Amino acid sequence: LAQELELETHAVLSEMNETFVLLATMVEILWRCALDYDLRGGAPPDFFAYPSVHPYAESDPASKLAMRLENKEYQSSRFRRLHLELAKRSDGLEVFRVVMFPRVRFDLPIVALDMVGFGGRVSFAIVDATPVRRKNGEKKLPDIYLQAMTELRRKHFGGGDGGGGGEAVEMAPLPEWAERLFSEGCVCLRPRPGSQDASAFVGYCAELINFHMEASTCFHPLAEEADISEVYQGHQTYAREQLSNDKTRKALEASFGAPFAEAYMKQTLFDVEPGLYTQPPGTGTGIGSPASVGNPAPEARRNDDDDDDDDDDEEFISMHGATYRVQTGPLARIEGLQGNHLFVPKGQWTPGEEIAMLEASERRNKLRRPQLNK
Repeated sequence: LAQELELETHAVLSEMNETFVLLATMVEILWRCALDYDLRGGAPPDFFAYPSVHPYAESDPASKLAMRLENKEYQSSRFRRLHLELAKRSDGLEVFRVVMFPRVRFDLPIVALDMVGFGGRVSFAIVDATPVRRKNGEKKLPDIYLQAMTELRRKHFGGGDGGGGGEAVEMAPLPEWAERLFSEGCVCLRPRPGSQDASAFVGYCAELINFHMEASTCFHPLAEEADISEVYQGHQTYAREQLSNDKTRKALEASFGAPFAEAYMKQTLFDVEPGLYTQPPGTGTGIGSPASVGNPAPEARRNDDDDDDDDDDEEFISMHGATYRVQTGPLARIEGLQGNHLFVPKGQWTPGEEIAMLEASERRNKLRRPQLNK
């Protein structure tokens, strides 16, 4: 099926344990089947490539802990980043990571999974739909997610009528940072040698991601700025707790050094949706003069008419046969964890919005960038 869909497989993937190959391929197929226009019978596209800051990285091959990293990223109207990472180290360590970051205008949990292997065997696996809002001070998953995760857990790990070959799979204790973050439905296990635990984990992840893609279509953009602020702060908390994972950081530092590890974790693994710290000019509902893009996606094409000076400098982008105006649209003024305020888009997302926000952010960075002495 992967060949039929012409998936661009990772160079590292062919060298990894077959369980990693199966899960990575299934995740990408599920994403494409749910979002890609050429697999949905002519439905409008909702699947776009997203340029990774670190598409590929390789440490010194002569090192005892030489590591290769590969990242693929996509986005859709509801998901800011669909990130898939593969890592392989010369001593036999293998890592597969997925994080599905929703846009903060949606009250969707952050679905993420990690699978770690060593010496050709899966040694640790964890997956969760992490809630981004609280109720009465407690983490609160949407009810449909808690119900689905409970049923899927019983099916794949519960034993007896729940499947899994009879005996229930014992869950592993969560790390301290994960206890503060993950939901009550989190699945965390250390597969037993010779068991079907890893296969059960793959099945569970596939069904959870498939459910997540379908359920996300029932969620509409939040209208109230207070609600968007709460979700944004939930995303900030998620990134902060994940960045406190010393095992991930130390593994990266051992192969690439501390500066790379810091940049990689903050830019590629666990970032937060960017916003604007000053209100754009104009009506307050968008960029007054639509922005152009510095680095559009490879398949993107802008329709500029240099001969028409009377078109109010409007710009458009064409992707997958559809044309979008390059503008942010309405913005919400939200509050972060530190009490700072910023502006993020709300309402229905378009690729034109993405480009306008990227350009506005780039202009801000240029203003802050120190000038070199001539």
